[in-house]
Amino acid sequence: MKISKKLGIILATAALPLAACGGTADTLSVYAPDGAPALALSGMMSEGFDGAEFTVVAPTTIAAHVSNGDADIAVMPVNAAAALYNGGLGITMLSVNTHGNLYLVGDADDGMTLEKLKGARVGVIGQAQVPDLTLRMLLGESGIEYVVSENATEGAVALRYAADGSALMPLFKQGAIDYAFIAEPAATTACAKFDKEIVLDAQQLWRDAFGSDYPQACVVAKKEVVDKNKKFVDAFLKKLAETEGWAEAHPTEAAETVGAHTDGTGSTLTALDAGIVKRCNIKHVSAADAKSACESFFEKLTQMHDKDFEKPPLAKKPDDGFYYKA
Repeated sequence: MKISKKLGIILATAALPLAACGGTADTLSVYAPDGAPALALSGMMSEGFDGAEFTVVAPTTIAAHVSNGDADIAVMPVNAAAALYNGGLGITMLSVNTHGNLYLVGDADDGMTLEKLKGARVGVIGQAQVPDLTLRMLLGESGIEYVVSENATEGAVALRYAADGSALMPLFKQGAIDYAFIAEPAATTACAKFDKEIVLDAQQLWRDAFGSDYPQACVVAKKEVVDKNKKFVDAFLKKLAETEGWAEAHPTEAAETVGAHTDGTGSTLTALDAGIVKRCNIKHVSAADAKSACESFFEKLTQMHDKDFEKPPLAKKPDDGFYYKA
């Protein structure tokens, strides 16, 4: 029998005095952006976690929910979390939970390389956000020129931006782009709708270029929440690690669970399968264990300026206070 989100919250709240795992007398708000980041929490959402109320929001709003205090705990892009921390917001990174879900979609090409993108128009989601920054770093590392343009440019990759996957789809339909650099599960949707294929895996390109995975989305918490509810936070992270593979094992239920927790905007997760979830690269890594990869990624962000941006997308690497010590 399905339990409505509202009833589930009431039951969870009623159980709080008996909760051994939570260790908090208050219900804490847990926010996640729709898509792969929310899938990382879907196992906990499905089972429920005493003392936590889950809400899934549009990806473009997650930073605002964290900065204005709506979220006690949240999943968000690592670069955005670092920028908020650098700006004086009292948050702590608890863990990294998605490690890249970006793919290049286009016509089938068994010998596809970044070099072959010269002269092509590539649609990209999220200007100056993780997808854009990742692609620019990969092109830059390979010595491939790129420009921001709607028109093909000889000898360079022409980047054209859209806010998200749904906004990028019409560009494919109109023939306005040759490729899309897009996140799962939207990448699979684009392939099905427009008879395209995933031709490059950004995560493999990153490993080949830099020798490691890169952190994409992390779990953060208000520092005051961590200070007052350390037992709850540690139990929350333990449960998050235990439910790591739940979405891949239960893809249909995971999509339904995320949809049931949306804030009214609806979820983009509809037809999921285990392959799509696997390509979302969901894995729980503690802040301590993820620190090296984060610092490497942050260092690259601080060096992106000149022709890319008037100033780097990240002014400086966050100090050690950013990383939660369990």
